[in-house]
Amino acid sequence: MSNSGVTILIRYGFYPVLALLTLIYLIYELGGPVAQIGSHYGIYLAFTFLLMVFVEARYALSPQWRMTRNTFFRRDLPFLILGGATAAVANFFATQVVTAHAIERGGFFAQLPIVPGVILCILVTDLLWYWLHRWCHEARGPLGRFLWRVHVVHHLPTQLYVLMHAVLHPINVVFVRAILTVPTYFLGFSPEVAFATSVLTGFQGVISHFNVDIRVGWLNYLLVGTEVHRYHHSAAAGEAKNFAAVVPIWDQLFGTFAYRPGEMPEALGVANPDLYPRDTQIVTLLLEPLRRSSYDTAPPKP
Repeated sequence: MSNSGVTILIRYGFYPVLALLTLIYLIYELGGPVAQIGSHYGIYLAFTFLLMVFVEARYALSPQWRMTRNTFFRRDLPFLILGGATAAVANFFATQVVTAHAIERGGFFAQLPIVPGVILCILVTDLLWYWLHRWCHEARGPLGRFLWRVHVVHHLPTQLYVLMHAVLHPINVVFVRAILTVPTYFLGFSPEVAFATSVLTGFQGVISHFNVDIRVGWLNYLLVGTEVHRYHHSAAAGEAKNFAAVVPIWDQLFGTFAYRPGEMPEALGVANPDLYPRDTQIVTLLLEPLRRSSYDTAPPKP
């Protein structure tokens, strides 16, 4: 097959195939004992990441957005390690909280079949993330400044690719894990629904940072993918919308949906990069939420 044929195949076929593999994996996991759900998640995750990194290396949408040796070793790898360790600790404490405040299982949410349960759970958790994420960008006052300094770490890179998805301040990682874990438990969703929701949310989060020209047409109005989320990383404040992680319905309802089919932002990052540390200054970035800076009176929009 010619290079143009492969490019077209990847453009229109890669996402559906990867989504199908994810659904097959979920069916396999959910078909086993409840106590063993997620036992093969590491294998699924490693396969997905390796495949996407390989395709990015061969068919990058933008050469300027590529992963380089410098960005991987000086930025991505440290944040991958920090994020993994933080997620493990956050999951441990979340488990302690829900165990200490255990509630009787049952009721409406627990009895939902898997598909409607996952849809409802995604809508709930994504609504919570939408508002927290939006406050990170738009809130003012001391809380707004703190949230932006936590979240700005993810917006400093001027590239957008799969492993860059992991560039998050540890506090931001805690926010994500808390939203996915604690409300889901207290609302009484079944373990199967909670696990499937976490996997699908993670999948959309990774694919939305994919530096490959994949197009899904009308699905962009139902799911937050590559074509939609890249605008959230635009350096132009008017384009940096799309705060939801999985379903754009909340952006559509609250007037923050941005999507221009077939186009891409001119530049990624923040509007005023000189106000912030470089994205490879790991220690400085970790201390950023505690730092008084020149934008403390009014944090700039990204």
